[in-house]
Amino acid sequence: MYNLDATNPSWEWEVIANEAGRAPGRPAVSVIITLFNYSAYIRNCLESVQASEVDDLPGGFEVIVVDDGSTDCSVSVVEDYMRASALPIRLVKKKKNTGLADARNIGLFTARAPFAFILDADNEIRPECLSAHYQALVTSDCAMAYGIINQFDNDTRKSVATKSSCEWDVPTLLSSPCIDAMAMVRKETVQKLGGYSTEYGTILPQGYEDYDLWLKLAQAGYSGKLIPRVLSDYRTHPSSMVNTTARFNREFAMYFSRKFHVLVQQYGDLPRYFGVSRCDLAIANGQTAWLKPLPPSTPKKFLHRLLGKKMCQSLSRRLSTVYLWLHH
Repeated sequence: MYNLDATNPSWEWEVIANEAGRAPGRPAVSVIITLFNYSAYIRNCLESVQASEVDDLPGGFEVIVVDDGSTDCSVSVVEDYMRASALPIRLVKKKKNTGLADARNIGLFTARAPFAFILDADNEIRPECLSAHYQALVTSDCAMAYGIINQFDNDTRKSVATKSSCEWDVPTLLSSPCIDAMAMVRKETVQKLGGYSTEYGTILPQGYEDYDLWLKLAQAGYSGKLIPRVLSDYRTHPSSMVNTTARFNREFAMYFSRKFHVLVQQYGDLPRYFGVSRCDLAIANGQTAWLKPLPPSTPKKFLHRLLGKKMCQSLSRRLSTVYLWLHH
């Protein structure tokens, strides 16, 4: 369960709101923007949210900016924007920087709406984004919804790729982190699962908080819904997480193979897990037995009859060891 630990120093913060943000009522959507030293991008992010269409959002939406202890002028930029904008904004000012997962959990705790759209301060959304995600959730029993994301270059603003374009499918999700963080979630469901896992940014590098959450949802039996339209824009720049997490792919895969062993056992015949080949992951895990063997082929059954099952198993283990050593 998702519990507030009042003794945890990461939960020390103050909240300020503009006039619209203090208005009573329950919005349909809470847009949670996590912010850390992104003073160069936060204004564009807020402007993209302000341009959102609201006709299909009963009660409208609110914006919660969670500043994770920025040391630049990020907070001042947000405060200036709040004073000049009619957008309902609440600014959560954390006293300490404790990482992205913790900041998102505080945003969920503060949110008044049943649905939360997760947004980082260097990214942007399109006018129909919130409405499309909201409709996808209220017309289904899915725990989260996500649209296709346009990835663009910060200097030229030219599109370079798309992300989050795969349908929700557990084997596909197990194979690689194919769904990005920009998604709308049912707040209550995420909180029941403990929120975002806070080991990222503490004992593990940041960058896979969202993938971890999607795997938790899948392991708990929940599903997600793809909206097959480009609804948001991911900015690529030197400090983007997409440029830093790739260095730790193998380490993360080892960790996920243990944390989500139930899913791995359920789908034990995939060629890749968590973005790493089955062979590489077996090597990294010291050839432990968490991976189920691939289905036996006809030649293997023939050898069983010819040499005997025990001798074939012994021979297979020895050959596998040699194969893994050669491909290390």
